[in-house]
Amino acid sequence: MIGPIGITQRQAEEHFDFILSLTDTQRVCWRIIREDAGSAMITPVNEVSPIPDEIQNQVEEFQKQFFDKTNCDS
Repeated sequence: MIGPIGITQRQAEEHFDFILSLTDTQRVCWRIIREDAGSAMITPVNEVSPIPDEIQNQVEEFQKQFFDKTNCDS
């Protein structure tokens, strides 16, 4: 990840499409300094693919079997 790169609110507004494109393609993080002296950030987000139902079901079945076996051994 690159940044954060500091820019003003006006710069962010004027070049929003460019900033968003760099955030997505080049993993650039931006710190936007607001006119009221506050700040905000635009950062890339890692997306996690959902776990397929079949795998989720297998995990739940394994967990059930594991706990059943563990409880029987205690």
